[in-house]
Formats: sequence, structure tokens, C-alpha cells
Amino acid sequence: MVIQAIQSILSLLIIIGIGFFITGRNWFPEWGADFLSKFTARVLIPCYMFHSVITTTDSPEQLKTLFAGLPLPYFTILVSVGLGLVLTRLLKVSSTRRGVFINAVSFSNTVLIGFTVVQALFGEKALPDAMIYYMANTTLFWTIGTYLLRRDSENKQKLGFWQELRHIISPPIVSFALGVVVVLLGLQIPVFIMTPIGLLKQATLPIAMIFTGSIIRNTDFKQVKLTRELVMVLLVRFILTPIFMILLLRLMPIPILMKQVFFLLATMPAMTQLGIMSKVSDSDYEFASLLVTVTTTFSMLILPLYTLILVQWRVFG
Repeated sequence: MVIQAIQSILSLLIIIGIGFFITGRNWFPEWGADFLSKFTARVLIPCYMFHSVITTTDSPEQLKTLFAGLPLPYFTILVSVGLGLVLTRLLKVSSTRRGVFINAVSFSNTVLIGFTVVQALFGEKALPDAMIYYMANTTLFWTIGTYLLRRDSENKQKLGFWQELRHIISPPIVSFALGVVVVLLGLQIPVFIMTPIGLLKQATLPIAMIFTGSIIRNTDFKQVKLTRELVMVLLVRFILTPIFMILLLRLMPIPILMKQVFFLLATMPAMTQLGIMSKVSDSDYEFASLLVTVTTTFSMLILPLYTLILVQWRVFG
């Protein structure tokens, strides 16, 4: 199991390396990474979610069991938000980047990186658990997270109810909900529809990892300065959060696989959407982009350690 897990991580790193390599080619345009990001989040991941719900959930009873675990990720993310608020005061973080800082320590890249890592390590049987964490992460980011980003702005933007709702009801959430409806109603989806959805789902992992490689390639690490804010984000995401999740999850009466999935997703890098929304919200966009790229790079380096924690050391049993 340990060798298999390490091989899975190495396979991901090879695909990331391919993304790193092709990003430097002349035939990979500047907008290539943006296209991969949007195509993955708006097309591949929705197909991934819909197909996985239908093929990995056997009955309505199994769905109810999964939803019983939903309060736990909400709790852990809200604890991280609270910690972020405290740290912004202690570190005297600039008022133009407080929301970015809190978002970076609280919300994980569950879609573009988290799902692919979970599938590589545990297979499709772990995807329903991953979807539960994704729901909590997404709804809290598009409510509390974006509010904190708008608060950074001197203009104090305020979105209307329908604009907020549009962000929460994202394509992955909609596709997940449709999959749940299909399972609850016992509907049969025609083969000619499920086949292309399944093919697109299979493309999710390689394209998401190629996108990750392009992020790393486009980062000028010579310009990266180890400010106290950056150091603290790395400390929280990759040291304090794993320790907190291990201590908390060991006490929870939930399946071991769910504990492993929640641990992995909570320790993934900062959300890609953080960079986009910080720019829209007139927050510190450069600081947000720096946190996304640095945490993504660092996450790829620390993944083998997570594998040892979960598989070799068996911290959850």
C-alpha cells in the first residue's frame, strides 16, 4: 500500500513536470493556464462530480450517511477562519490584505488539486467523501471568504443577493446536486450521455496537474520574499492545520477513509479562485497570487510526507 501510494504521488509529479515543461514552449500561449483552469473548473470537474456520485453511491441511504459528515468540515474551516482573524491582529497585517491572508489559511484548493490527489491515493471510492468537504469549502468561501476580500477594498464593494447566490451555485455544485437527484430518484441515464461524461471525467486528473505545473513555471521565485505573512500562511497550512486535523479526526466516530480524505483536503494549497476574487474585490491581488503559487509549489513537495502520515504511520488506524 505504501509503495502504491508513493508511486501515485510520483505519477502526479511527472504530469506536473509535463505542465511545467510545456508552459515554456512557444506553442503554449500566455492565456493557456487560464484556459486550463476554467475548462477544468467549469467542464471537467462538473462531469467528474456528476459521474462519481452516480457510479460510487449505491443507494439513498449511503448518501444520507455521507451528508451526516457535513458539519465536520464546516467546523474545521470556521476554526481556521477564526485563527486567521486572530493572526491578522497579532501580526498587524495590512488592512488591504487581511482578507487575502485569512482566505489563504482557511480555504483549500479542493477542486483542481485536492480531488486528483484523493483519487490517486484512494481511488474513486473516496470521491463521495471528497464532495462533502468540497461543499463546505465552496459555500463558506463564496460567502465569508469573499466578504472578507471585499472588506479589504477601500471602496467596500457589496454584491447583491443574486450575485452572491450565483457564485455559490457553481457548476460543480450544480452537477453534484443533479447526481444526488438521480440517485435519490433511481433514474437511469442513457449510455450515450454517460459515455462522454465519463470520458471528460478521465481527463480531469492530467489536465488539473498540467495546470498546476503551469502555475509553478509562471512563478518568478527570485521575486518571492519570505515576509512574515507568507511564512505564517505556510506554517498554518502545512504544520498547524495537519496537527489540528489529526487531533480532531482521531476523536471523531467517522469512517477511516473519510478521516483521510478530510485531512488531505484541509491541507491542500490555497484556492486558485483566491487570486481571481482578490482582483475583482480590489484586494491585494499580487499578494493573493503569490500565496496561491507558493502554497501550490510547497504542497507538491510535502505530499510524500502526507502519504507517510496516512498510509505508513496510520494515524487514523
